[in-house]
Amino acid sequence: MSLAAEMGLAILAGAIGLAFANIDKISKFKGAGFEAEMNMMHTMLENQTEPTPQQKAQAKAQPSLTHDENCILVCLQEQNYTWRYANTISAETGITKTQTGAYLHALMAKGFTKNGEGTNGEIWSITALGKSTQQQFIQKKQA
Repeated sequence: MSLAAEMGLAILAGAIGLAFANIDKISKFKGAGFEAEMNMMHTMLENQTEPTPQQKAQAKAQPSLTHDENCILVCLQEQNYTWRYANTISAETGITKTQTGAYLHALMAKGFTKNGEGTNGEIWSITALGKSTQQQFIQKKQA
């Protein structure tokens, strides 16, 4: 009973250990003063890695992107950001907000983008498949 501080530290250490032991299975963990959001971290890692050979092959098999879809995927690859708001993408690409939203959802259905919840609403990021498909689009255009 006299070791309350040690008991609190043991609980916190256990909570952190459980979070990292199941890091691939959880999206958000909060407890004992510790909070982790794993989906955001996974997206940041995915955004900074090269597509696998399988993803490159899958990207080659995809139908060609439209000019607007390509512009959106390029915007999502901005190095300073992992997640982008549709309003920002719309402003940077010159595509209307309504069309940008429709394109983002269509690209998500193809597996090229994914969305999440940001502080100001829905946020978007490019997937490894989207990144690879956009690279294939550029290579086909240059050939």
